[in-house]
Amino acid sequence: MVKGVPAIASSVDLYARTYVEPCKDNKIRFWSKSLEKGFVYGEKEPDEELIPFKRILDLISNKYGDLPSMRITIDSEIPISYGLGSSAASSISFAAAVLKYIGEEPTKTLIKELSMEAEKIVHGRPSGIDTAVSLHGGFIYYLGPHDIRPLNARWSDEYALLVIGTGITRNTGLVVRKVLKRYERFPTIMNKIYDVAKDISVNAKSLMTSGEWDKIGELMIINHGLLVSIGVAIPETERIIHNSLRLGALGAKISGAGMGGIVIVLSRKKDKDIIVDGLMSFSNEIIEVKPGVPGLECSVEE
Repeated sequence: MVKGVPAIASSVDLYARTYVEPCKDNKIRFWSKSLEKGFVYGEKEPDEELIPFKRILDLISNKYGDLPSMRITIDSEIPISYGLGSSAASSISFAAAVLKYIGEEPTKTLIKELSMEAEKIVHGRPSGIDTAVSLHGGFIYYLGPHDIRPLNARWSDEYALLVIGTGITRNTGLVVRKVLKRYERFPTIMNKIYDVAKDISVNAKSLMTSGEWDKIGELMIINHGLLVSIGVAIPETERIIHNSLRLGALGAKISGAGMGGIVIVLSRKKDKDIIVDGLMSFSNEIIEVKPGVPGLECSVEE
């Protein structure tokens, strides 16, 4: 979120799962299946991508004392560096599982604090929106890190939501800095763009509550036009969006920071297969997701 413009976000049914079990060699071992990397806590410094997990262990240890030996495995089906909140979902899952294993209550307040500390390592100054969505689930209306409101959106199975990967990862911080530099050059014009973005969010909030998803599709198209104007679109995203609309999608737009990552496409369910078939030459990562699913869940298996 840039310049305080409100946003609407939703959880989707892509999950990061963390499993914790006893470790026979009295160490704390961590392994990420998606990264195919791990570390032994307390030994040499882990690779850069794994430092957020070490940070969470440090914070839990500082709060509760020495940690018992354990084997921690995280298995995430969320693509990395695509704007789908993979780092927030993984850190929330990781923190909750470790707390549960050591016998401490994984309250949402504590999990949020731990996740945000990990997110600072990944994003520098995280907005908190990814953490909020992964933690609470459902649809949210985001006005800032301390003003996150549940949104009672009425999703209908008559519609389909597609996540289309561009195959291009990006650095959120670099994209935000690029946008802010454009703002510095043209503040009057950019402020007008932000005003329109705010109006889109306000209108979308009302339409989602009443279940008017056809109109939401129109707002997605308008919003994408704003994203093009602030400089976060690239040819790969534009080809996917243009062809989605040509094939009958109700709406399509960049999601996340832009400059790669993913495009989200809204369509009627009956048109989904035609759109998917037509986009296969532009992406080999096309996933239908269900929005508004529950957030963090913990369980103990005997």
